[in-house]
Amino acid sequence: MIQPGESKTQAVRAVFFVDPTGTVRAIIYYPLSLGRNFDELYRALIAMQTSDKFNVATPADWQPGDDVIISPAGSCGVAEERMTNTDDLKCEDWFFCTKKLDKEMVLNEILDK
Repeated sequence: MIQPGESKTQAVRAVFFVDPTGTVRAIIYYPLSLGRNFDELYRALIAMQTSDKFNVATPADWQPGDDVIISPAGSCGVAEERMTNTDDLKCEDWFFCTKKLDKEMVLNEILDK
């Protein structure tokens, strides 16, 4: 990959995450002067796989075992149910709810242990 402002003969480091269907899910570019953070690359991969497996979203800096974000309620009835349900969900408002996903369960499902 060539990036504007960099050398015309040296490639910029780029990381592409491509899923099994061939869809590019994420691209991270690094200039030549900056080393890649493999812990962050691993975190991003596990977060994307967790999102797919459990139908959730992961916030910035998410690590397995941290809270995940669930999709907004599709109806008033679901929103009301979420707000009164204190078992699994922590709702800040009717549209923003999080829940715990056990770290071991996530890693076992994602890493096929």
